[in-house]
Order: sequence, then structure tokens, then C-alpha cells
Amino acid sequence: MTDTPAPLVRTAHHRGITTLTLDSPANRNALSADLVRDLSEALAHCAKDDATRAVLLTHTGTTFCAGADLRRPPRPEAVVGLLRGILDLPKPVVARVTGHVRAGGLGLLGACDITAAGPDATFAFTEVRIGVAPAVISLTLRPRT
Repeated sequence: MTDTPAPLVRTAHHRGITTLTLDSPANRNALSADLVRDLSEALAHCAKDDATRAVLLTHTGTTFCAGADLRRPPRPEAVVGLLRGILDLPKPVVARVTGHVRAGGLGLLGACDITAAGPDATFAFTEVRIGVAPAVISLTLRPRT
């Protein structure tokens, strides 16, 4: 018997709203290659699903997203593809944040149509600690011509 890893993005649907929950609290919902893949696939499914009128993006644990997972980093083009998928989704994407958001997690929020943050939410560009310019990922999201 093979163990199938638990999905890093949980999906629920209720009354036209599909909720996508980042569910990797052990690494503070960091953008690992697997989480980026799972979230990209879930968003692609939402785009095609006629029953989905809007998408709610949220999280488990105390951190919405800690940015890139430096142990299992995604390919940069995969992250750009994920953000482009949020931007181009033909349905509104609303983020609900009740915890910390760091680095690339802010990129996720910036790609959403609306972000609602609770009183315990905090935000920081921590890339400077590793010598990277903050929000550098947004430079790759030029509008299409």
C-alpha cells in the first residue's frame, strides 16, 4: 500500500463559492513546488466549473503564506503561472487572511481581486533578509499586450 500525501490545498464548495484553503501549516503554508502545483490545479478547475461563481482563498494555521519554501522552492515560472492564473481567472478571487503574510504570500494577495484581513493579520517583505529586492516577483507580471 502506498501512502498518498495529503493535499496541500483543500477544496470546498457551497452556494456558488469555492473555498481553496492553503493547508500546509507545518511549513507555514510556504510556496513549495507541491503547493504551487496544487493551487494552480485547483484554480484551473474553478475556471472551468460552471457551479463556481467566485473563489475564496484562505488558510489553516497562523500564517496565510510565508513566501517561497526555500527547502522545496517552486520554479519561478510556476509561481508566475500561479499568479497569472489568479489574475486571469474569469471569476472573482477573494482572499481571507487571519494570520501572517510574508514575501511571496503578498504576491498571492496582490493577484486577488479583493483581500480581507482580520485584526491578527500582519504583512512583511522579508526577502531583504536574504538579499533579494522586495516584491521582485511582481516585476514579472507585466500586462499582456
